[in-house]
Amino acid sequence: MEAIEQAIRNALAKSDAKNPAIRQKIYESAWGAHERSLAANGALDENQREDRREMLKAAITRIEDEVQATGGITPPPAPEPVAEPSEPMFAPGPPKSRGTDARIEPSIDIGPPEVEAPVLVDDDSKADNYRPGKARRKLRRDGERRKASGFSKALIILALLAVALGLFWVVASGIIKPKPGMAPSNTTGPAATESSQEPTKEGQLSATGNWIEVFNPTDMSQVALEGRATATIGGDQLEKFVRIQSPTETDTISFKVGQGVLDQLAGKTAVFDIIAKAEDGKSSQIAVSCDFGNLGDCGRKRFDISDASKEYLVQVQFPEGNAPAEGGVIKINSDVTQSGKSVNIIAIRAQVAN
Repeated sequence: MEAIEQAIRNALAKSDAKNPAIRQKIYESAWGAHERSLAANGALDENQREDRREMLKAAITRIEDEVQATGGITPPPAPEPVAEPSEPMFAPGPPKSRGTDARIEPSIDIGPPEVEAPVLVDDDSKADNYRPGKARRKLRRDGERRKASGFSKALIILALLAVALGLFWVVASGIIKPKPGMAPSNTTGPAATESSQEPTKEGQLSATGNWIEVFNPTDMSQVALEGRATATIGGDQLEKFVRIQSPTETDTISFKVGQGVLDQLAGKTAVFDIIAKAEDGKSSQIAVSCDFGNLGDCGRKRFDISDASKEYLVQVQFPEGNAPAEGGVIKINSDVTQSGKSVNIIAIRAQVAN
């Protein structure tokens, strides 16, 4: 290793040692020759090779510190021969005769380097920075890290922008909107009398409270027919109904209201809810009348029925002090225009109005 250090000092003494770029070239040449020698020496294991690399780095460090401290380099006298294995030969030089026991000293063929471009090296740099390609690799790694960091920031910004646009679209499309008020609104208009030609509008919201079932399509025993009126069960597992049809004005379908139901409604204001719809794509106008015996009736009312299932409300004020002697009926004519249109009755129910 002393021979390598002497060769580096000789090369620096023959060149402009004050120039960092020239020094770097000489150090790189010495390092390359040393690496080639290590690769050719198969007797060394990896630990031994690494130890010799560290020794060379220490020698370069000593030389660099000396140059930076004194501004120059003085080649030392040639070392005395020692009886130890010679260091690996990096480049053969002319043999030097020192007698019968002289040995060939290793040398590095390093001449004044040709500097293509100045290399920026700090004066305080340590020798390890002169390791071949280290500075250039460091610059490449720094550039790659800066590129990766900039790319990551761009991805984060794009992700946040996508989330913001998604939220804006969800709000703008109405998927998220305030829950509408649930306060009941009784929009049922006053019932039309027999002489009135304007049908009563269906209720938009049913009255709140506990409903009392009056008719269910699964129990046809509560249905009675008059004249040529017909009633058939239809629907599916999700919704069943009874389809009624009145060819003429006198053909009606009666739905029984049990005495037990009237007992709960007697002396109070009651609401009867008829859930109905016309056939698909059609509409009809029905007529509704009631007979509750000694509790009175509900007059005669008309409703426009569409092909969507809706609720049609009939309000009845039962007189106070009267108890029902028997049950009553609700009569429905499916088509007051006598065109033979049919209507589906899904359910009839009642409750005490608030």
